[in-house]
Amino acid sequence: MQIIVEGQEAPIPAAAGETILQSLLRAGVPFPFSCQFGNCGHCKCVLLAGSVTELPHSEHILAPEERSRGVVLACRTRLWSDATIRRID
Repeated sequence: MQIIVEGQEAPIPAAAGETILQSLLRAGVPFPFSCQFGNCGHCKCVLLAGSVTELPHSEHILAPEERSRGVVLACRTRLWSDATIRRID
């Protein structure tokens, strides 16, 4: 499997069941994060494509309008297929 990060040339290898953040960090891709437990929101990104499972996180981290735009937490989103994401800066 792989993750395509918009604006980055090469896809990032990923393993099924791994979080987006785990895959990115293992590949040496700089990506904002802090707590890795879904409490801080630093790793927000937009999921453009892919089959994922969202793990539990603080209900206050993602606003309803963010969720409707496909915003997820990279540290709490497990991959089950190729995925495409967009960074939020």
